Amino acid sequence: MTRRSLPFAALAAVYLGVIGMITLGPTLWRTLPNRGDYDVLSPSVWIAPETWVRLGSPEFVANILLFVPLGLLVRLAVPRAGWVGAVVAGGAVSIAIEVLQMWSPRVSDPRDVVANTLGAAAGALIGVVVSAVARRTQRSLARPELVLAAERPPAG
Repeated sequence: MTRRSLPFAALAAVYLGVIGMITLGPTLWRTLPNRGDYDVLSPSVWIAPETWVRLGSPEFVANILLFVPLGLLVRLAVPRAGWVGAVVAGGAVSIAIEVLQMWSPRVSDPRDVVANTLGAAAGALIGVVVSAVARRTQRSLARPELVLAAERPPAG
């Protein structure tokens, strides 16, 4: 981690706390913990067709959007890990959340793991673009001859 990436690491840590509060904190509604047949650790849930019917639901989209900033910040905080590292980190955080939700009054759902990981991937890819633009801008600013040539009056 470089000095330049340290602020992104701090923001990622803060945002991770926000995600924790949203996904593991108290809710306004009451649900029973799902320690039974329908949880993220149950293989039958992962292969059941009805699990994957509602992928376009507002909740699925919200889960994607929730993890976009995390993927972006992890990508910018740890550039050597690349976008794959940010996606793996987002997926790992999502799995940890879903496992913890199994023992809380929350719902542990494999669709959340998929949506959250997709969000982290989208954020990581945005991070790739941001990094490329920043590098290109930095290189052009480091070449003063381009600036001086642009300031010269046309010959003739």
